[in-house]
Amino acid sequence: MSALVGPALFPFTLAAVVMTGLVVVEVLSLLVGHSLSGLVDNALGHEAGGGGDLATAADADGAFSPAALMSWINLGRVPFLILLILALAVFALAGFLVQGLAAALVAPLPALLAVPVASAATLPALRVSTRVIAGLIPRDETYVVTADDLVGATAEVTLGPLDEGLPGQVRAVDRHGNTHFLRARAAPGAPAMATGARVLLVDRTEAVFVAVPATPDL
Repeated sequence: MSALVGPALFPFTLAAVVMTGLVVVEVLSLLVGHSLSGLVDNALGHEAGGGGDLATAADADGAFSPAALMSWINLGRVPFLILLILALAVFALAGFLVQGLAAALVAPLPALLAVPVASAATLPALRVSTRVIAGLIPRDETYVVTADDLVGATAEVTLGPLDEGLPGQVRAVDRHGNTHFLRARAAPGAPAMATGARVLLVDRTEAVFVAVPATPDL
């Protein structure tokens, strides 16, 4: 255990501890009905599965700009918090592997040398892993319909309860049979809607839909 907090491994142990803490907080936030990952994305003002703003900025600023790097590792196509957890996990694993190999050959590398080596290995691995995850994330919109087309649709609450506070999540099916996972909150004056409840999407404010309880005939 003492080796994990030694100078050679401390940066990677710290990354692993922070990553574990973020995973625990995200799981707890899901249990209480509001995803921390979604809240962070709201605060940053980007949609997971999008990435258009970063891609445009990368094209404008050049291939070696910060925006290009963020686009290259798929920030905007996956939730920021998920990307951060993956980055910390890959960095920690790369660091342990680098130091283990160095120790087996000669001696552990100084942290000032091991950190850049692990970071260089982290970036391509992070790009590959985030591309896989981006392909698994349900999109709020597809090329078949726009978000406005979903106003008036019925949906099922998948992450609730929906109230007038922080947005929850609903699952809606469009006229083409495509499934959409959307952020939503209750309309002013509407009762809270629990997970599993059927709701009617009556409006949209930016990326958040406004819902009321669906009547039995819908």
